[in-house]
Amino acid sequence: MLVLVVALLSGCAIKRPRYDTPDIPLTDAYENPLLRDGEVWEPTPGEAALAYWWRLLDNEDLNRLIDRAIANDPDLRIASQRVMQALARASQAEGGRLPEVSAPARYEYESPDGGAGSRARGEDLVTRETYQAGLRADWRVDLWGELKSLSESADYDLWRAVFDYDERVRQLTSDVTRAFIDYLVLNDRMRVAFDTEKVLGQMLNGMAKRLESGDATLIDVEKQRTAVKGSQADKPAIALERERVRNRIVVLVGAMSDSVKLPIYGLDMLDKPRVKPGIPAALLLQRPDVRAVEAGLLAADADIDVARARILPPLDLTGEIGYGSEFIEEIFMPHTLFTRFIANLSATVFDAGRRKREVDYSRAVYEELLETYVKVLYGASIEVEGALASIEKTEKRLGLQREATKAARSAWTNSQEAYLAGGIDYLTWLDTARTYHRYMDDLYIFNGDNYRSYVDLFASLGGGAPRRAPLPGDGDRPKLELASVLSGKAPPLTITTKWPPSDGWYENKPPRKGGGRLGEDPNEWLVSLSGIHAREGLEATWRDLMNRFPELVDGHALLALQPIPTVAPEGRAATWYKLAVEVFTTKQEARDWCSALRKQQTRCDVIENEQPETAVAGRFPWPDPLRELPAAGKGPDLNVK
Repeated sequence: MLVLVVALLSGCAIKRPRYDTPDIPLTDAYENPLLRDGEVWEPTPGEAALAYWWRLLDNEDLNRLIDRAIANDPDLRIASQRVMQALARASQAEGGRLPEVSAPARYEYESPDGGAGSRARGEDLVTRETYQAGLRADWRVDLWGELKSLSESADYDLWRAVFDYDERVRQLTSDVTRAFIDYLVLNDRMRVAFDTEKVLGQMLNGMAKRLESGDATLIDVEKQRTAVKGSQADKPAIALERERVRNRIVVLVGAMSDSVKLPIYGLDMLDKPRVKPGIPAALLLQRPDVRAVEAGLLAADADIDVARARILPPLDLTGEIGYGSEFIEEIFMPHTLFTRFIANLSATVFDAGRRKREVDYSRAVYEELLETYVKVLYGASIEVEGALASIEKTEKRLGLQREATKAARSAWTNSQEAYLAGGIDYLTWLDTARTYHRYMDDLYIFNGDNYRSYVDLFASLGGGAPRRAPLPGDGDRPKLELASVLSGKAPPLTITTKWPPSDGWYENKPPRKGGGRLGEDPNEWLVSLSGIHAREGLEATWRDLMNRFPELVDGHALLALQPIPTVAPEGRAATWYKLAVEVFTTKQEARDWCSALRKQQTRCDVIENEQPETAVAGRFPWPDPLRELPAAGKGPDLNVK
């Protein structure tokens, strides 16, 4: 009967063989005239530079801030832990497809023998003891594909967690760059405020002398004093705004206020990248927020199959073998051996439609994510269009403002001479002075807007996020291609894209500087760094340590411990690591070193080299002298103009 029922129900198997990503219509190219000048887009070897776009600004202070943010941002660390949570759930779901084997050991004492009510009136109390030990296997046969669909859904949720991590990297790099630009703009504006105060103050002193000689009136002097005080009042407002921007940067890099030092120069210390015409709209499919929704959509599609499979009767198999006896001394004798096998196929007769409603719910979740996918994809396209328009308009406005500022300066210079010669009155001179310095202030504001429009463009194209492969599984997937959108007057850019350079860097205990292997000397100690870090963040973490603690780091190396592979982009594992700094000969030396880091708000702990977690996946810098850590913007693998 069991075989007959299974044969009849096999026609109801509803596990679909594939999950497709919906084909959302996209325009072939953007409408902005900036990208419609007849040039044809062609991929170049520099396409991966989009992941490191901020280096095109060619500013070492910005590079260091972003390294520090990637190494220490709390939200990025939280995203890493969520990847670990999703990995655990995916492993659980995959393990649920296999039989569960247990080793039960049972002791039973029963009085009266036979259970409650089995003893007759006046009958002696008889007790019974039994002993059992053996092996038991429980397995739910995946007749309808429920467990496979559940496992696939968990795998897609893992991908979504990885893309959420990438999305945080994208937002973090753009947020730090925007805040840095804002800070430099405020530096420029503060300099204009000081220059304005200086010029007006000099004029006030000159008018005071002219008042004494009778060439100026008291009203003119007081008006000039009012202008000086007004210019002085601008400085506290600019200083307050600059402090707010600084605090924003401090939060982004995961530090305390007193540990972040920012420069005093202005925007002229940044290079300005240029955009290559012909950016394809399909590049948006690489954005991590789009891909996160894509993964969630596929997970929801698999959840529909899970809900549908749960309507059908599950088949549970239980097998047990062991020994049982009333006498413990006989428990492992041949005559106490027992076996048990149970096949249970249970169909639901009535559940008030609960399981059917679960299917409806799963379909509604899928439809919601489908609409979200369309919204995010179209929203990303609009962001790119907006950024391109912003680049075009802010550059035009900036050019016009430069001309206006130049004319205002000429008017101010000529008015000074005319006023001293008595050709114009005081109010005319004061108006030209105020106009020039106001235009200078606006010029820096407009220049900052233009820089921010480039940041918006790179961020909207998915810049800063690592490259990932199409999602696994049978079904239609978007074709993901990265474009080179970087050209123009940026200096040659070199980025290390592999760490270490060989494919064998996953090998445990690679060669160490000075010979030997980790764990061979029982007197060695390590300092572990808090959190877990993605592979893409290892160099950033090490550069951050070298930039902030050059004397402490000298003579040590960074170890990547406990490799935790998650998903497989381009055939290689996206891996997270615990990090530690080697090597310390005494525990006290390691404690002192860690204490120095803690004083700078860098969390760490001292560990022994013999603990299991010190299994080494890789070391940085590599002990080869040719592979010393490159400075930001230096390296052998990628050259992009």
